[in-house]
Amino acid sequence: MSYYLPPLNGLRAFEAAARHLSFKHAANELCVTPGAVSQQVRALEQALGFTLFRRLPRSLVLTPAGEAYLPSISAAFRMISDATETSASSLSGRKLRLGVAPCLLAGAYPAIMALGRGKGVKQVAKLTACDDFAKIIEGGLDALLRPMGGRYPGFHLETVNLKTATGAFENTVLITVPGLAGCAAHRALVKVLQDKH
Repeated sequence: MSYYLPPLNGLRAFEAAARHLSFKHAANELCVTPGAVSQQVRALEQALGFTLFRRLPRSLVLTPAGEAYLPSISAAFRMISDATETSASSLSGRKLRLGVAPCLLAGAYPAIMALGRGKGVKQVAKLTACDDFAKIIEGGLDALLRPMGGRYPGFHLETVNLKTATGAFENTVLITVPGLAGCAAHRALVKVLQDKH
């Protein structure tokens, strides 16, 4: 049986842009330029024959057709991700090797302390004191948490607002190998890091 599929890169670009309502943020997630995301979405719109977004001067808004299309596309990507985690033995039950910048380890961040004690993501992440981006490039780490700043082309970036012991928040960046971004372990890690309680 043959399947009618629109451009898959366009589907990825649409799904990410719809979640963020931003081509820029979608581009950061997909490790491409905002222009590339915009072009991929336009190609998808041409293939489908309808418009997915209203492009406003400073934002995106889903059209009614885009709103109707998004839930099925998101569900399809989740099914593919779940099937991959189930079938790929190398991903199943694997602990992420997480490097944390020593300056963050020295701070009073409850989420990082919970990770160090193995709480919340006990079987998900193995913590290492490290702020060497070369380690993730060389394959020694799966993800790296460090203060905001820097450029990391080709990697999945996620801003994490770490809560301090005093209740304030500090912006940090979680840099993840693209193939692992979005897996169950990565989602669990982000959830613990962004815990506001």
